Amino acid sequence: MKCYNKILILLLLAFIFVSCDKQILDLESLTEPVDATFFSNEKELELALTGTYNSLIRMNYGVPYQMAMDNGGSDIGISRGCEFDDLGAGSHSATTGSFQNLYSFYYRGIGRANNLLQNMKRAEDVVSEKRYLEIEAQALVLRAYYYHYLTEFFGDVPYIDFVASSPKDGLLPRTPKSTIADKMLEDLQTASLSLPLTWSDRGRITKGAALGLRARIALYNGKYAEAAASAKAVMDIEGSAGYSLYSDYKGLFQRAGENSSEVMFAMPFKDGFGTSNYGVTIGSRNRGGYTVMAPTQSMIDSYEASDGLPIDESAVYNPSKPFENRDPRLKASIVTPQSAWAGFIFESHPDSLTYRLVDGTFAGSNKDCRKVVWPPAFCGYIWKKYNDEDAQKINQTWSEIDYSLLRYAEVLLTYAEAKIELGEIDASVLNAINRIRARAYSVNVSNTGSYPAITTMNQTELRKIIRRERKVELANEGLRLFDIRRWRIAEKVMPVPIYGRILNEKTATLVPNIDEDSFVSYKGVESQYDLNKDARFTNAQNRLFNKLRDYLCPIPQSEIDTYAGFGLTLEQNPSY
Repeated sequence: MKCYNKILILLLLAFIFVSCDKQILDLESLTEPVDATFFSNEKELELALTGTYNSLIRMNYGVPYQMAMDNGGSDIGISRGCEFDDLGAGSHSATTGSFQNLYSFYYRGIGRANNLLQNMKRAEDVVSEKRYLEIEAQALVLRAYYYHYLTEFFGDVPYIDFVASSPKDGLLPRTPKSTIADKMLEDLQTASLSLPLTWSDRGRITKGAALGLRARIALYNGKYAEAAASAKAVMDIEGSAGYSLYSDYKGLFQRAGENSSEVMFAMPFKDGFGTSNYGVTIGSRNRGGYTVMAPTQSMIDSYEASDGLPIDESAVYNPSKPFENRDPRLKASIVTPQSAWAGFIFESHPDSLTYRLVDGTFAGSNKDCRKVVWPPAFCGYIWKKYNDEDAQKINQTWSEIDYSLLRYAEVLLTYAEAKIELGEIDASVLNAINRIRARAYSVNVSNTGSYPAITTMNQTELRKIIRRERKVELANEGLRLFDIRRWRIAEKVMPVPIYGRILNEKTATLVPNIDEDSFVSYKGVESQYDLNKDARFTNAQNRLFNKLRDYLCPIPQSEIDTYAGFGLTLEQNPSY
């Protein structure tokens, strides 16, 4: 962002505080010593806070972990070479490297936050009360954010809110997830009282971001009243905080949208300080990408028809023209066959051995064709969301598009879901959902004749709708893995074959069945779809899910071994 000061957060990527004590700002554990003279003035508090922010930027070979989660570990995407491939395949274990990386990474961020919170009192007399409380509040939110991810991945984890004086002192037993959730909610409420509605430096955490994260954590932990209240608090400050839904859903995830007032909290990237390779990872091979992560056919079939009904109930859906009369978010989120993208016409059919530019010019051999040695598009599609189209046009291998960690649309969906679960269904619930649906059709929410507005007040029907809505609105944003776990539907949606596109659309007549959880079943209609028979990757075939084990990730074996070395026990999750 040109007006968005990313440098404060990104400075560490180019200059890891070589002027400061690395024991303070680049903690490798929770037990490293605290420098006796640091944290003595506002500048040093800001440096420590920047180090705490820096732990937001967690990537796997240039790909933000949240995106890898959606593709390797959930039902909406597939991948090759992602650290979460084993999770989707059910072949993960306590020695899988991605879990050790996640565990240590988030605890490092927690360690940085604890270090600041414990020692910032040294500067209390020389920093204004307002500034002091703002720094403290940001550290509290960041610590809650890191614990949020730890508890969603691993469940109960050791909770530490201090700097340990010795290695053994930091080896605490696991704390129940519910207890940690209560602590996170308390910290976020406290933090929200000291944070401003806006900053001139938009990279910082605001009051709305603290409350929005609080709403998410409360929802994920079944605390629906608190989730609804926190989401409503954000909605109440919508105008004064500048929050709104960005008018262009597709543009929201391109360069044009990263300054959007819909983005409440972001993982920032900036050329010269830190960039993402995600566009290359999901990009077309005809534009220098690798397409190692891609959406599944079931993701495509999850988008409603334009009448607002699932495709198996709609009168306007035609399987021989599967991309017509659909929710606009389908083509805004995913590059579909025969659509223009990055200056050329995308096509993945095995018979399309060449491709053309948008002006009809012959461009050469089609590297997106499913007959190539490494079939790149898996199911026949590529993600458009966060796929930097401007960079793809020139075969650029990096992107500085910010990745949204929390946006206003999620807050609206959180409010609606919490109220639905509470049975407190009123016009505000329908309005929250309809605002998002209307934005998808680029119309005002009051223009109900131009988009499929929700009108039912039935709790069961609304629960179906909100689950479909979250699946399509938040696709490829790192939330699907946690949704299918908290709804306890992972055991249904994960251990199924991964289907590819309809290869002969002209003769297609069959439609898959979609149930109340937005699960797309191809039972009985398999013959119409490409079952990835020419895909040469095991993770494009059947997946496994053990319902007695896989709702939680394993505690890393290296952590268990560390405890054992001190004569202590760190309990493993069931069945690992």
